[in-house]
Amino acid sequence: FGPFQLELIPYLDDLLENGDFEEGPKTSELKKTVIIGKYSLPEWEISGVVEWVSGGPQEGGFYFPIPRGAHVIRLGNEASISQYVEVKPNTIYSLTFGATRTCAQDEVLTVSAGDMSSDLPIQTLYSADGGDTYAWAFKTTSNYVEVKFHNPGMQEDPACGPLLDHIAIKELPMATYTKGLRFIAVGLF
Repeated sequence: FGPFQLELIPYLDDLLENGDFEEGPKTSELKKTVIIGKYSLPEWEISGVVEWVSGGPQEGGFYFPIPRGAHVIRLGNEASISQYVEVKPNTIYSLTFGATRTCAQDEVLTVSAGDMSSDLPIQTLYSADGGDTYAWAFKTTSNYVEVKFHNPGMQEDPACGPLLDHIAIKELPMATYTKGLRFIAVGLF
């Protein structure tokens, strides 16, 4: 390319960094399952009570089935996790992730990227496979975007809060028009 180098942003189609949460905090950064320290969860910034939970039997008679891997993140009241991702400007991306409701109370997850956000009600309550898969699309306006998952709830039981796992991102190609092609609708009578 001569004296000028083009910096290419890679095509995104995989887990976010530590998006499966299999890389956990150091033992010194955990108080039972609660993560201590804003930057203690590798590749993520946390706020509030965020837990690194293993699948299987839990205190209080709970059982967390985890379909992918051995660990998930549980977001307590007003807790969040976030990560900055390099993206292409003016491009549409999709975030996919597994989410599980842990209590019979209403649970909502706020997902945001850049200046876009949505509140997603978490429907599952201990399904056989450990959670539903959600997809959420957003359009970028800059080279970096902060991807954030936030539990806005104020549950009475502090053991409640959505579980998150397997967070991935995929670039969605824009639909294009090819000149000269026509589609003919054929009706069946």
